[in-house]
Amino acid sequence: MKILSIRKVAYIGVLVSAAGQVAAEEPARDWDASVSLGYVGTSGNTETETFNTEALVTYRTVNWVHNAKFQALGSNKDGEVDAERYYLEDKSDYGLEDDAYLFGKFTYTDDRFSGFDSQTSVSGGYGRHFLKGDGLDLQGYVGAGYRQNDVRDGDSIDETIVTLGQELKWTISESSSLVQTLSSEIGEDTTVTKFAIGLESNIIGNIATKIAFEARNISDVPEGTEETDTLTSVSLVYTF
Repeated sequence: MKILSIRKVAYIGVLVSAAGQVAAEEPARDWDASVSLGYVGTSGNTETETFNTEALVTYRTVNWVHNAKFQALGSNKDGEVDAERYYLEDKSDYGLEDDAYLFGKFTYTDDRFSGFDSQTSVSGGYGRHFLKGDGLDLQGYVGAGYRQNDVRDGDSIDETIVTLGQELKWTISESSSLVQTLSSEIGEDTTVTKFAIGLESNIIGNIATKIAFEARNISDVPEGTEETDTLTSVSLVYTF
């Protein structure tokens, strides 16, 4: 019941953060959205298909900034699925004075080959923008929360967590930008750490290419699974 209630509240939060309002006159937009898709296929002696997709939505009000993210990864080799992962995140920041903010964060991971049925976390805390302006935004945050780890054999491990995070956004030029993130959820039994970096370059209009690298480490995993997963991808991005 815990996991169901957490998911319901979180999904409502994601839908709220994704609802954009477009002003009749153009000036400042209060929302941004993008969708990316990457695909690799081989045939012949070995037939493989791999795809990854990501949807990002940011919605801003006077005091709030809502960021929602959805990611999916799938792969099959010779007709057999050998990778399948879904990730959902919603982080909402309430602005304070002096570039500080309070945040609430939800994450849900469903990785069919990680040894876990799912991992769900909710947390809240304090963050700050250390650099902001001239195309550069560097922020960090710290907080506490709760995580539920549903192991594949049916066991469930509940634990309190300390959450740490850092995010860098750098607008290199009018046509290229770089985003780098690092986060860690530190629990009594398990620590989950994620690193991601992506370089996006505009091709034409609203279409861009994105080269990205992601790594995820789980300190304590079920027997027979690896602690660290990585993903290197090249994708097409459409920005709304």
